[in-house]
This record gives sequence, C-alpha cells and structure tokens, in this order.
Amino acid sequence: MNAVEVQGLRKYFNKRLVLDDISMVVHQGDIYGFLGPNGSGKTTTLRILLGILQKDNGSATVLGMDPATSSADLHRRVNALPESHGLYGWMTPQTYLRFFAALYGISLNSDECGFRLKQVGLDPDDRRPIRTFSRGMKQRLGIARAMVNNPDVLFLDEPTNGLDPRGRRDIHDLLLSLNREKGTTIILSTHLLDDVERLCSRISILDKGKVRYEGPIATIPGNQSVRYRFHLDDGCKFPPVWTHADISVLERKDGWFTCRLNGITPAEAIKTLVREEVAITDAERLSGGLEDLYLTYTTEVAA
Repeated sequence: MNAVEVQGLRKYFNKRLVLDDISMVVHQGDIYGFLGPNGSGKTTTLRILLGILQKDNGSATVLGMDPATSSADLHRRVNALPESHGLYGWMTPQTYLRFFAALYGISLNSDECGFRLKQVGLDPDDRRPIRTFSRGMKQRLGIARAMVNNPDVLFLDEPTNGLDPRGRRDIHDLLLSLNREKGTTIILSTHLLDDVERLCSRISILDKGKVRYEGPIATIPGNQSVRYRFHLDDGCKFPPVWTHADISVLERKDGWFTCRLNGITPAEAIKTLVREEVAITDAERLSGGLEDLYLTYTTEVAA
C-alpha cells in the first residue's frame, strides 16, 4: 500500500479549474517534494488529501483511505503543518502542545512536552506566551505540534520558512531522523530547492494546476553532473595538481575556477575544497540539477 495515491484529481473554484487531472504516488517511507509556484495548486491538493476540501473528480487516498469519508480514522495517523498555522499567542509552548495532543486523545506530561520542544530546538522551560516568540521560534513550535501524535504521514508546508541557516539545518536533521528511524512518510511543500535536494527522494512539480514532472530526484537530468564556479579568496592559489575525480576542474580565470561536480552535492564539494585549503568567497551554480528542471517546467511571473 502506498502512503498517498492521487489519480485524475480535479477541483473547481467558482467554475475555475484549479486542479487539472492531477496524478501522483507517494511511497511509504518517502520524503516527497511537492514543488510549484504560488497558485499552482499545491495547497489545494494538500487540503484535499487532509479531508479539508472535497474533490470534484478523480480519486485520492492516504494510507489506503479516502480523506473525504475516513477523516476520523485518518486523523489519528496523519498530521500537518500548514504555511499559515494558527498559534494561540496567549498560550505557553507546553500548554499549546498539551492542547493539540488532547485533540488526538493524547495526554502529555511535562517531561513529554519538554522532549517535544527539545526535538525542535526550543527551551522546554520557556514559560513566555507564544506571542513574544520570533518567527523562527513559532515555526519550530508548529513543527513540534505537527509531530505530537507520531504520525505515519506528515504534511509540511514551508517547514523551514523564517529559520536561519542553523535552524534550517536542525529541522533538516530532525526530519531525516523521523524518516529513517521511525519510517515517517513526509510530504514537503516548499519553494526552497536546497531543502528538496537535501531531503527528498522523489518530487513532483506543479504548474497551473497540472503535474509537469514526477519522479525520483536521483534521476533528474543533470543532477549527477552539475557545473559550479567558485571564487578564490585573494591570495589563495588553486593547487597545481588536482586528483579528486568527483570535482572536475574545467576552467580557471580571473580568480574563478569552474568545476563539474560528479555525483556529489555542492556542500560536499565545498568541504573537499576546505580540506585542501582552497579558500573560496563565493559559489554559483551554472547548470544542471533541480533548479534547471524547475525553471523548465514552471512559468512563475515576477512580482
């Protein structure tokens, strides 16, 4: 049984077609990237899968159940973090978690609440009202709430929104841990392609209510051979002999050197350069990978 199956899904708002024959499959144990511009249909699809909206045509199942008719059973096994998640500003973090746990018939004691808060990098002894929290702290609390029932399937809409680089890495590590250690299936809707490349095993790209691409991220054309260029720090010279097969040096010019990354991520390439004492001040992707694929299949309009 797949975690999510969607076939021929259609949805209209005031006679306007917003989902046009959507089909996708999320395997159990996937971290699945759900990509697309604003207005492409991502949030509408997620709301149908959560039983919040009714579909007009087609079929949709989550854990083998129709969200439209099995909402009570499904409710116990899934959870979600919407992009605009409601946070009750007068509550403390522990009160907030206890309140939402009770909706699932779960009673959390102080230690259990503290564990949930520590998982997302919050102080379990913080008794301030939520309204005093920063945007990043509120995002962390929303993720803690979404995990309160240990869901089999977790829907996340922009989970690292508002987080600094350290916070993003912490949430990445938490989601990878949930996926690998507990087998949690995660559907990740985001605009941050770096998040997708780090976390996801499979993706789909929506545009104008249609699925334009679906497949494993490892087989994306160009994803195994990406061209980057790096800028050398002043006074730093590139080693005259370079023996790393996974970083092929193509050109050196005006303080920049262009490389082909063969089957490794940019982060891994930078670590290799640091080990070789190659000091860099800037990096630019030139071609290949998820970004090119995304831009090929979407037609975002600049604001």
